Amino acid sequence: MRLAWIAALAMLGGCATVPAAPVARDRSAIEAALARHIGVLASDDFGGRQPGTEGETKTLRYLAREWQAAGLESGTNDPANPWFAPVALSQSLPDKSVARFYRDGRSIALPDPGVAVFTQGTRGLVQRAPMVFVGLAGQGLDRSEVAGRVAVMLWDHAGQTEQHDALLQAGASAVLAIVEDESELAHLTSTRRRGSYRIAGGEDGAAIDGFISRPAMAAMIGEQKLAALTAGAREAEFKPVPLDITATIEATSSPGSVRTFNLIARLPGRREGAGAVLLLAHWDHFGRCAEPPATDLICNGAVDNASGLAVLTELAKRLSAGPKLDRDVYFLATTAEEWGLLGAQAFTENPPIPLDSIVAAFNLDTVAVAPTGSPVAIVGKGLTPLDPGIQQVMSDLRRKEGDEHLAQDYVRRQDGWALLQRDVPAVSVTSAFGQPGPLERYTRERYHQPSDEAAGIELGGAADDLLLTQALVRYFADVQRWPGAKGKSAAAPSG
Repeated sequence: MRLAWIAALAMLGGCATVPAAPVARDRSAIEAALARHIGVLASDDFGGRQPGTEGETKTLRYLAREWQAAGLESGTNDPANPWFAPVALSQSLPDKSVARFYRDGRSIALPDPGVAVFTQGTRGLVQRAPMVFVGLAGQGLDRSEVAGRVAVMLWDHAGQTEQHDALLQAGASAVLAIVEDESELAHLTSTRRRGSYRIAGGEDGAAIDGFISRPAMAAMIGEQKLAALTAGAREAEFKPVPLDITATIEATSSPGSVRTFNLIARLPGRREGAGAVLLLAHWDHFGRCAEPPATDLICNGAVDNASGLAVLTELAKRLSAGPKLDRDVYFLATTAEEWGLLGAQAFTENPPIPLDSIVAAFNLDTVAVAPTGSPVAIVGKGLTPLDPGIQQVMSDLRRKEGDEHLAQDYVRRQDGWALLQRDVPAVSVTSAFGQPGPLERYTRERYHQPSDEAAGIELGGAADDLLLTQALVRYFADVQRWPGAKGKSAAAPSG
């Protein structure tokens, strides 16, 4: 097996061969290096890497030191801000809220806590608005079906975020998502109370959204009707169902600001003007995410995404040490991914190089999930011109493709989506989303929880992903193998 890896990587190196001995002997060294980086970045000392905190300072200082030692140079193209590109964010901290529901003019009593509502603006108000149950529907709904209404959606499904955004864009006066129980309501409420964020200068919307527990919804319309609506929402011919209920909802928030940074570095290529390959991983996480009486209060984000940063950092060392590439390779550690891909969005709005000069971008996110030898997923398959090249590299390395449909559920939930929106060909090529078992286990046991710590994480697939991504960079940075077919990203699916 080791000989296969050596031969494959040598072929991908072009005219200059990749040294075979290090690849053959140090898989364990790769895992040890990844574990070292993750152990530092996901330690309690870094406080969960929340933007705007001391944890950010420590994170960026560590990464910059490692990248400089690897031989990278500043990639900001801004002498006033070398290495660190400022990202100004506006913050909304929830203040007060009230939600009342009426049938035939009479107030409906709900269990407490049963509802939590929020606004990103200073004040959002809905008065006696009719309610409509939309189930899983969002994209594709006629504006007349939701405009001016309080849209009630189901929350626990893969397209929840896209559905929520589509309902607000269609003119819903508020969106309420039904969650399973009071425990899930409390978790989501706690997350939202830490604030919501947007790029400074963006629209200060006063839209209202929130969550309602299933018991509270059942108290409002009856358990039998709720069960029928939930079942009907999964039918192909489902249409939104008006409810005989009106809602008065008010929410206020206090404005604030956060100054944070993207970290941008460059490995110069030997052919000026040949374009660039971009590697990126988000550095941020949630900081303190639990309250006493819990004893573990910090979301350390070992898998999400200290693992991606570790792979990115080791790639910097390995690519710098190897034969010089034709194209520049940019390394980007983004801020505020967990707050809505905001750091990646800021990069696209103020890029250090023209976006159309980026011939390929590879996002590294949540890579330490699957064991060695797992199948690979292409998150973003079919949306860029990169697929033939990726398939060639995977074939050369004898990597098998996994569950394509599973991977596509995550296209809009990672930084590559912000790049795709600006026609940058961006994908994630990773074992983490190649099969459901390991991913489901990680989601259940660690995802966005204090349990996502460095101890006990799976590094076999992460080492595989590092070697695969290294080969992909060499392929797409080679002007002979990939002659600059920048192209436009394929139109993203609407739903």
